[in-house]
Amino acid sequence: MRPPVPKYFTIKGVLQARLEREYAPGAQLPSEAELCQDFGVSRATIQQALSLLTKDGLIKREQGRGTFYVGPATPRTETKPSELLESVMRLEGFTRVVREGVIVASPRVAERLRVPEGAQVVALDRVGFLDDEPIVFIQGYLPLDVGVHVLHSDEALRHTTVASLLRDRHAIPIEAVVQTIAASLADPAFAQALAVDVGAPILEGERTYLDHSGRPVFFSITFYRADRHRFAITLADWRGGWDEEPRARRVHPVRPDVGRPTREPQGGSES
Repeated sequence: MRPPVPKYFTIKGVLQARLEREYAPGAQLPSEAELCQDFGVSRATIQQALSLLTKDGLIKREQGRGTFYVGPATPRTETKPSELLESVMRLEGFTRVVREGVIVASPRVAERLRVPEGAQVVALDRVGFLDDEPIVFIQGYLPLDVGVHVLHSDEALRHTTVASLLRDRHAIPIEAVVQTIAASLADPAFAQALAVDVGAPILEGERTYLDHSGRPVFFSITFYRADRHRFAITLADWRGGWDEEPRARRVHPVRPDVGRPTREPQGGSES
């Protein structure tokens, strides 16, 4: 039997994922006291986690000033798959809005939406359910002039996507999508909503939706429970070649009662 993973090691992994997702190089981290409250652990545990991040060169600690993000040691490689994970709604599920409003854009959101850092954007967080169980958490961001169209659309978004809502109700077509997917760890910001432990493995997908002029009109970060999804890729040449545009990619929530999905989603995925 394997010994349990130390808490500080798990927190280190969660913090690393959070830094890459939300922080720009040079940004200041929360204080040790705030991190203790966030993770519900002792100060000694947080200090051990920060020491590991410092050792890896991801953060630097300055006496009297605080702790600052240096940047990722090795930038993640962004691939270009033809499809990301399938929408929950296509598998007879639904989503519930858990947060919406106007916020100040973080450095990452500002970069993806190509708006000035500190600009106001519309934030829209949703939880996706299948068989009444949470399986996906979606953080969505829109430029203010676009986002006002989807504010207070909770009922409409229950069984449709933001991209579809923009296209069908507000004549804002989506012409292209830039997307990435990577392995990550569940953050306290959404672990409870997904009913998983902090530090549990998850899949993290990013999508930036562009209109006909190439302007980003919607940016989403989606967190999928790893125990409810699998990511299958079809190779055009299984002897060693790689198809630049694979013909079939599907992610299926794993139904606990039967072990595999009973219905194939149709079409591309949206957030």
